Amino acid sequence: MFPQFPTSCPIGYYPPQDQIPGCPQNPNLQICPQNPNYIENMTFQQRLMFQQMDLDNSGTIEVSELVTAYKQMNFPESAGQLLLRAVTDKPHIDRETFPAFDSIVQTLYRAFAQFGQPAINAYNVERALKQCQFQVQTAQVHQLIKKYSHDSGADFGQFLGIASYLLLCRKLFAKFNNQSRLVLDLQGLTNIGMWFL
Repeated sequence: MFPQFPTSCPIGYYPPQDQIPGCPQNPNLQICPQNPNYIENMTFQQRLMFQQMDLDNSGTIEVSELVTAYKQMNFPESAGQLLLRAVTDKPHIDRETFPAFDSIVQTLYRAFAQFGQPAINAYNVERALKQCQFQVQTAQVHQLIKKYSHDSGADFGQFLGIASYLLLCRKLFAKFNNQSRLVLDLQGLTNIGMWFL
């Protein structure tokens, strides 16, 4: 049986609300006395996840902390760097960008977990990616699986790596195609980018 996200992920345990720092039910707990205003942008679960992922309590999540948080899911550091670049132009995830990051990871997890398996085959990788609005071709999916996996399928960490690459391609395409002069489409950019993986 495939474990559900909240129990399989080291950052997925959610204690009762009165134990969560910053919760109105326990106002004595504070997350960040220096800057408590960031609390309004995150749910209680997101605040807890942010704290658990921010291992050095710096107020930011670095690539190494991402990799540590998803270590049991076989999430490679190269994929962590891609995910970070896809989410923000900053060298880290902060309290402002964490809700977007969390939304992406949760969306990808739901698409992956629908199959109820710890690893999915190439056909289901493609289905999950398309469900997340990625326009990918079968050949591209197979190339990305070869890059991020050691077999013909992908576990969640590997799937996250594949999706991170595609998110970064999408971001680059949107950023540099603002005047519609680029003859290259997103599919072409995805193919070219695979040369550099």
